[in-house]
Amino acid sequence: MNYSVDSGATIHVNIMELLVREEIEQQLKFYPKKLRDYINKVEVATYALNRLPSLYASTFTGKEYQKRTGQQKYQSQITLAVRQALAAVQRDPLRQSLPLFSESDAQYELAKISLNKLEKLFKKQGILANNQKLSWNNLIRIVYPLITKVKSKKMPRHEREFAALTYVSDHLATEISQGPRSSQFKG
Repeated sequence: MNYSVDSGATIHVNIMELLVREEIEQQLKFYPKKLRDYINKVEVATYALNRLPSLYASTFTGKEYQKRTGQQKYQSQITLAVRQALAAVQRDPLRQSLPLFSESDAQYELAKISLNKLEKLFKKQGILANNQKLSWNNLIRIVYPLITKVKSKKMPRHEREFAALTYVSDHLATEISQGPRSSQFKG
C-alpha cells in the first residue's frame, strides 16, 4: 500500500494478492487439519506471487476489472503457482524463518506495549483504578490533568534545581550510552 500526503490518502493494491489468498484457502480445504495448522500461508503466498504477474488497481472500478482479468486470464497459473508453493513450503516444515514486519506494525506493537506500561504505572500510582483500562481514547483525559497539576505546582528553589540536575544527568547518561554523534562533537 502507498499513502501520499501531497494528494490526500491514495492507495493502490495488487489484486493478484487477493486472488492468491483465495486460491490458498481453496486448496487448503483438501488438506488434513493438522497439516493446515503447520503451513505458513504468508510463505505460500510469497512463493506463488513471485511466479505471477502483478495486477495493481487504485480505484474500485480498476479493482473489479483486475479481479475479472486475473480470474479469466491467470486462474490456471494461480492454481499451479499455489500448488507449487504449498509443495515447496511443506518440504521443510521445521525450517526456521524470521518473518518481516511492516514499520507500521512494529510501531503499533511498540505503542501497545507503551500503553500497557503506562496503565500499570497509573494503577500502581493510584491514578487509575484496578478495574479501569487505559486506552488511546481515554489517555488524554487522564494525562492532561496530571500535566496541568505538575505545571501549576509551586516548587521550592532547591527542588527545581534538583529536578534540573536530574534532567541534565539523565540526558547525559543517554548521550554517553548512545555514543558521540559526529554533528555534536567536532574534533
